[in-house]
Amino acid sequence: MPHKKLIVGLALLSLLGSPSYGADTSIAVQYRDKPPYSYTRDTKPVGFLMERTQDIFKRANLTASFEEVPVKRITHNIQMNSFPVCSPGWYKLPERETYALFSLPIHEDKAQLVLVGAQAIDRARTARTLKELFANPELKLGKVSGASYGAELDSMISNAAQTAMDSTVTPLSMAKMIKFKRADYMLIDEEDYSFLNRQGEVDEADVKPLRYADMPVGLKRYIMCSKNVGADAMERINAAIRQMALSMKH
Repeated sequence: MPHKKLIVGLALLSLLGSPSYGADTSIAVQYRDKPPYSYTRDTKPVGFLMERTQDIFKRANLTASFEEVPVKRITHNIQMNSFPVCSPGWYKLPERETYALFSLPIHEDKAQLVLVGAQAIDRARTARTLKELFANPELKLGKVSGASYGAELDSMISNAAQTAMDSTVTPLSMAKMIKFKRADYMLIDEEDYSFLNRQGEVDEADVKPLRYADMPVGLKRYIMCSKNVGADAMERINAAIRQMALSMKH
């Protein structure tokens, strides 16, 4: 067994050391303002996914520059494919696979929860399921523009009884819009909600969490890259992810 591990380790080192991707070629790593996954503090990228991503690029021996960029512009840059760009923390969806390359998964979410404004909590609680909540014509959903909640939830949102309020904001800003009655409720993942709670950014007097048994399971997140990043660099990124996963097990 130790012999087998040594062979795997040597194969990974050989792949990571491959010279075919130019050492002088820099990949722009663009990340969204989504604490605790990724955000900027003192002009530097922070957050648990950013730490993971920096480790991956270091292990892959790929030069990277990091920049916080709005979510819609990240998508646009990857679609345009005019320079090598990657972005961590994205769901792998069929439409995205038409224009982007995806790494192996780097994180798996818990199920989303529903954050409801105090003004709408009584009406929201009459819904026994998430489907009933979306079917209520008196309740307006707030949605972060350009973001996906996964194929199943995206479909439910598009078929909701009332058209969602689509706004180009961060999850925190959307939570504040719920508080100030711009919309009645939003979807938010557990990591986001826990972080906002710890920071004192949300108060249950203003917005309250609801959990539904029919909420889809959490999805895996990936590093999404423009196609001109190329197969060689993507394989080096994947080899680094495998190597990191092995080191986390020991």
